[in-house]
Amino acid sequence: MGKPRMIILIRHAQSEGNKNREIHQTVPDHRVKLTPDGWKQAETAGLKLRSLLRPDDTLHFFTSPYRRTRETTEGILNALTSSNPTPSPFPRHTIKVYEEPRLREQDFGNFQPGSQEMARMWAERAEYGHFFYRIPNGESAADAYDRVSGFNDTLWRSFSSDSFASVCVLVTHGLMARVFLMKWYHFSVEYFEDLRNVDHCEFVVMKRSRENQKYILQNELRTWSELRRERRREEEVVREPESPVPVRKRWVGVKDEEGERERRRLRGAKRQNTKEMFADDIDGFEVVKQKDAQQQQDIEPMTPQS
Repeated sequence: MGKPRMIILIRHAQSEGNKNREIHQTVPDHRVKLTPDGWKQAETAGLKLRSLLRPDDTLHFFTSPYRRTRETTEGILNALTSSNPTPSPFPRHTIKVYEEPRLREQDFGNFQPGSQEMARMWAERAEYGHFFYRIPNGESAADAYDRVSGFNDTLWRSFSSDSFASVCVLVTHGLMARVFLMKWYHFSVEYFEDLRNVDHCEFVVMKRSRENQKYILQNELRTWSELRRERRREEEVVREPESPVPVRKRWVGVKDEEGERERRRLRGAKRQNTKEMFADDIDGFEVVKQKDAQQQQDIEPMTPQS
């Protein structure tokens, strides 16, 4: 057959470590298994793969040796070769499956530390850069790139064999799928760090062009920068919702010029305390009191002089 007409990368289904990261403190990473939902995702992926294939296609699977990837491969094959709802054109014995250690997950250093230390490491990695940051006692993405480069070379040489399948399926991990694409399509480090992870059991499809025999990526890869732009656009669209309750109009009163001046005076008037409010009445009372006293003096009888 030679070069396959299609290469499909599939990230493993949901694992127990995806639901509870603390499990990595007690269970080795390579022994983490799928959740019940993960098994369903794998079987759904098998049906999807079946819909993409031609009846005369042949298949070669390359899978990471981790338990979650091997179980994902098993779930895919169960659905792909099942006679339900109709007989499958892909008998199990015709499908070749290879375990490929170079497709394993990035090494995080045996048992992972507690959540606080992991949070510190992730923050440090974000500051340092995802590609070159090396996990203590583990690997960097650059280390994973080196071993994926060796696998890519081996895979490319295998294409020269006439017995190679028409469809090649790689069941691996999220970061390893991005590293594989980085090597194949010569992505820059900056673009790699901008790429978001593919979803569980999401297909990344590469189809061979008939014109130039090159593999064309069929997916539009998601990036963090695009996600940030989308969120900014959403924030710009969101506006203060209009109140369903009609706003009560303020009473205007007399609209002539004199009335408007009076309203302005009232709006600008300073509130007075009690003493200020009755200041004029108190002053007037004092004036009247003084006048009464003066009148009283005028009408008093004069004392005769001796």
